[in-house]
Amino acid sequence: MTNDTLQAFEALGAEAAIETRGNRFEIDVREISGAEGFALTYPWSDVITTEVMDIKPRLRHLVLDVTGWRLPISGRYLCGHDEQHWFVASLPFNRRTATVRGAMEALKPDIVRREQRRKGVKHRRHRRRTAAYVRQGEWFFLPRPSMHVGDLAERNGQLVREGGKPHRVEWVYRPAGRDETFVRGAVSHPDHETIRLQAWHRVVLNNESTPSAEAQPFTRMAYLD
Repeated sequence: MTNDTLQAFEALGAEAAIETRGNRFEIDVREISGAEGFALTYPWSDVITTEVMDIKPRLRHLVLDVTGWRLPISGRYLCGHDEQHWFVASLPFNRRTATVRGAMEALKPDIVRREQRRKGVKHRRHRRRTAAYVRQGEWFFLPRPSMHVGDLAERNGQLVREGGKPHRVEWVYRPAGRDETFVRGAVSHPDHETIRLQAWHRVVLNNESTPSAEAQPFTRMAYLD
């Protein structure tokens, strides 16, 4: 990690640390010197280049590009602060933006961005609540105010991505034969403020990517919300 990269994390108000061990690159959020911060692990067998592509100290976000010299290590990450904690999100390979604003948009699935256009959301798209959606962590909730499901809904459901902590929902409805989920009521998670959805909302997971098959043995994003 270069001094420029360290200074960029410091500009966000975050602790940052680096160590060299093993045979893969790893980025994580964990306790450093008594405070939550970003930990980067470099492999012994390669020279890793990290570059801060963009930084927004007021938003407490930056975009970090990572490249290996010999190993197939390549990734771009949005690192920042969301509600109570620091986070890191791996950006989609087909949307290799170099800006914080672009990274936030790249993490939104197509259906979310279409809803933004339909609802005319042009400003402050980084907010957790807009006319197009409500967001909690990695989950987007798109309002469906005219939707009614009768007694088909189930109480006390949960939303879980692989390896993550569950987001607990008051009411959930999963239509038979459709790859869709709808929720209503309270949505809670230990790392986020509870949101309360008065109407039914469609649930959509963000666009975080995973390493390619070639890079997977050598790249790991340890942090999961």
